[in-house]
Amino acid sequence: MAKNSDGAMTTGASNGGSSPLASYAQLVQSDAVLEPVVNNLGLHTSVAGLRGNVSASASDGSAFVSMTVTYSDPNDTVTILNEVVKQLNKQITSDGSSGIQLSFIQKPYVPSSPSSPNVKGNMMMGAFAALIIAAAGAVIREMSDNSIHTKAEIQSIVPAPILAAVPKSPTLAGRTPAVIVKPRGHAAEEFRRLITNLSFVKNDRGNRGNVLVVTSAMLGEGKTTVSVNIAATFVEKGESVLLIDADVRHPSVAKALGISNGVGLMQMLTNQVDAQTAVQQYWKPEFQVLPVEDNQGTAAVMLSSAVMENMIDQAAKHYDHVIIDTAPMQVSNDASLFAREGATLLLVVAQTVGRKKVLRDVAHEFKVSRVKISGVAFNRVAHERSRKGNYYYYEESETKAKKSSKRSSRKASASAPATQARPQVQAQAPRSARTAVSGK
Repeated sequence: MAKNSDGAMTTGASNGGSSPLASYAQLVQSDAVLEPVVNNLGLHTSVAGLRGNVSASASDGSAFVSMTVTYSDPNDTVTILNEVVKQLNKQITSDGSSGIQLSFIQKPYVPSSPSSPNVKGNMMMGAFAALIIAAAGAVIREMSDNSIHTKAEIQSIVPAPILAAVPKSPTLAGRTPAVIVKPRGHAAEEFRRLITNLSFVKNDRGNRGNVLVVTSAMLGEGKTTVSVNIAATFVEKGESVLLIDADVRHPSVAKALGISNGVGLMQMLTNQVDAQTAVQQYWKPEFQVLPVEDNQGTAAVMLSSAVMENMIDQAAKHYDHVIIDTAPMQVSNDASLFAREGATLLLVVAQTVGRKKVLRDVAHEFKVSRVKISGVAFNRVAHERSRKGNYYYYEESETKAKKSSKRSSRKASASAPATQARPQVQAQAPRSARTAVSGK
């Protein structure tokens, strides 16, 4: 008998010939063979149940019958196999005319491992399946998650350098620029990095090399916050700035700075007011703001007028920097109009807010209009572990300084509480500014 781990065996016929044994293979599953096996061994199963675990086969012209027994206990498997062969021989020898006697070629032995279930094989298959599922899940998640999370995702879409990673910080949630409220904070330092890098990528062609157009692909990516803080950071260096709110559909600059926009860009362009009335001073004389009035969406056509173009050209001659805060590209392509004459274009992309598809469409639109994206400001970025220490160092220093200042103030005068200084806002522009932004 030759036997495998299932209890398979091969028996040979000892009649000296090669008689067909197919009928004996069928006899193995008969009640005459299996019922004595169940009774003699006291198996807790029926004849029909055992029949499903016993099989036999014989090839034509072969002198061997191959038997297989499958059972839950390895010792019982061998016992059942031996008893099946014994009962089969009894049935064969009961007919004395056959002259056939089955004998073992090799004695069966107890299997060292079960044939089913294949624990190792199943574990390997399970681990392999888990890897496939995990990989498929990652691909599906990547395909379904259209949000921008990393710099690499931006760089794979936009052919422009990332100039800064502006942190998601409470400092930028108020109405005062970071360099004013927390000059030593992480946000302020990142805007200083941003204006430095802008000097490396600015467009030097034509007369608008000092004009910066700020836009975003979508609503809510913080382009106005970036515009306001860039302007304040330039002013901190002593450079003059005119910040123009050109988002006529959703004016935001005045709100971001806490100033009035009752009079502004549209009235100046239509000669209803002069520049001295429309332009406001914020914080320092070098910081000039030209807001846009509310409910001016129908006047958007004025943005592409010759009067607007002339005003920008004049402003570029008289200010160190002209910053134009425009509508998101998903709303309007005003940014392309302002940037096509040689201005520097800054695209603001907010982490988890920006969408890959929208960003891809915007990048393509700029390419079609032959407008170069000079750089990207990655906005509202979660603090990276490697830079967290620096951030808390800045914040902690500012907090300690404020607490120390408050304690000193209380000691100096118990009756006079300390007051917080606010940026100065004036509705009057200097003479050069009035000349620069004249709409006439």
